[in-house]
Amino acid sequence: MQRVTLSSKGQIAIPKSVRDRLNLVEGTKLTLEVRGPEIILSKEPAWRKLRGSAGRDLMSTFAKFKKREREREDSRA
Repeated sequence: MQRVTLSSKGQIAIPKSVRDRLNLVEGTKLTLEVRGPEIILSKEPAWRKLRGSAGRDLMSTFAKFKKREREREDSRA
């Protein structure tokens, strides 16, 4: 478990080790949920990026999406 500090503007910085482990990059969408006294911050599932593709060739769209994801991951290695 890692600790972070809330800034005067209500912001936190996600530690680099966590960003690397979860593949969080600029523009990554996160969801925030409050459960009692806890805050749950989750990476939004990648399939959500495919919303609106149902009317088009879904498999082709998905294949292009997966290719871009692999290229992005390879470029960081």
